[in-house]
Amino acid sequence: MRASKLKELEKWLLEKRKGLVSGVRSRNATRFETEGGTLDLADQAASAYTKEFLLSLGDAERRLLRQVDAALEKIRLRTYGTCEKCGEEIAIRRLEALPFAEFCIACQEEEERR
Repeated sequence: MRASKLKELEKWLLEKRKGLVSGVRSRNATRFETEGGTLDLADQAASAYTKEFLLSLGDAERRLLRQVDAALEKIRLRTYGTCEKCGEEIAIRRLEALPFAEFCIACQEEEERR
């Protein structure tokens, strides 16, 4: 992979990481602000549903953050772009579409069939 393409993907990963961390911090601040005060029973139920929804989003974001961090670590270790299953190079078009891809397309399809 060309150094310029690697830098471009690294920049995207760093921006994605920054956005994820910022989003989590923003939601946490909002959650703490809305927990104060007295709520009637209907508001408490709505608030509980909203918190549960935000927590589920948080799980997905935490998983994505781990994937982004893993990709950044691979760049640091100079192993970025290598399929974790077969060891072959991941196609650049796949990395452009999904910079934190762990598997080449063939191995990803195999994983999804499991």
